[in-house]
Amino acid sequence: EEAMRKHALPYRLIGAVRFYDRREIRDLMAYLKLIANPADDEAFRRAVSVPRRGLGETTVEMLSERARGAGVPMLAAATRADLLEGMRPAARAALGDFATLLAGFRDRARTESVDALLRDLVDAIRYVEHLRAEGPEGEERIENVRELVTGAAEAVIEEGGEVGLTPLEHFLQRASLVAELDKLDPNADAITMMTVHNAKGLEFPLVFVTGLEDGLFPLARAFDDPKLLEEERRLFYVAVTRAEEKLYLTHARSRRRNGETMPSIPSSFLAPLAGNLVETKATMRLRATGRTVLPQSPAMRRPGSAVSWRKPSASPQDAEIEASQDAPRYVKGERVKHARFGGGVIAELSGTGKDTKVTVDFDDESIGRKRLVVAYAGLEREWD
Repeated sequence: EEAMRKHALPYRLIGAVRFYDRREIRDLMAYLKLIANPADDEAFRRAVSVPRRGLGETTVEMLSERARGAGVPMLAAATRADLLEGMRPAARAALGDFATLLAGFRDRARTESVDALLRDLVDAIRYVEHLRAEGPEGEERIENVRELVTGAAEAVIEEGGEVGLTPLEHFLQRASLVAELDKLDPNADAITMMTVHNAKGLEFPLVFVTGLEDGLFPLARAFDDPKLLEEERRLFYVAVTRAEEKLYLTHARSRRRNGETMPSIPSSFLAPLAGNLVETKATMRLRATGRTVLPQSPAMRRPGSAVSWRKPSASPQDAEIEASQDAPRYVKGERVKHARFGGGVIAELSGTGKDTKVTVDFDDESIGRKRLVVAYAGLEREWD
């Protein structure tokens, strides 16, 4: 979904909920919105109820009424003893703990990366334990939480952030744009994305089967279960027989997992497909900072092996700066391209090396002039 949006490709999902509409993503986004804006009562209502902390609807409504009467946001009301009078001691304590938790993260959000905030937030509210209590469906939701952390880690580097915005503000701005894009007509001519299960019985002129890596397809746990491995093989057969004219089978050389870039192993299902029927091609995307390789993990391990839901690692921003101490050199009047904002002309420059900032007048009048940090913006010269 992120790649489709980034390249402005219309798409539709079959048999799935769009990423930012999923319950677990909306839960965590409510926390982030409330950290960034303590006056967001809608975000407060959702966040204070998940996971359960002994606050019923009656208590939340009582707090809402008293907050309105006092002319303050609900989060501020949660810290005022006069507005909590008459509530159960346990409810007052829960509201106080909730407000204290958010205050701590608000202080950190001024400078820290969003992925670090998210990882610690998920731990602080015991959200993974909350999801695991749901059984198998909860495990799928935990995977989506990991993807949210990964997306947060890449957001600033991939798209560039406006000078003056905190990392969290930039991430929320980006998420808001995604929500607007999701309102576009789903029935327009678009790429159709679906699981292999949902593709059974259907055929298309052009088919892409992605993520063909051991640990993804087949699943990591299939290597220890012959029946599951055989089922995965049958699904692979279903996938490759959906194409009427052209079939593309893709795998990544490396993939970001839990904030760390790990090498990937091509799916074992690809081995029997050698010969004249297959044309092999490889691609590598180079960043504007001049890095030619992505950081690799110190040791290979089978994707999906037993690990914690999170794995501490250096932030992508740190890796970017360490790998390239000097930002690309630009000159006033030079034309550049930005992945989201499009083409534009450099109007001003300031700073040196990794601290270089540029002011760009973008061709799209609705975007106008923006000031960007070159090391994170991913700018390209328009003639590249």
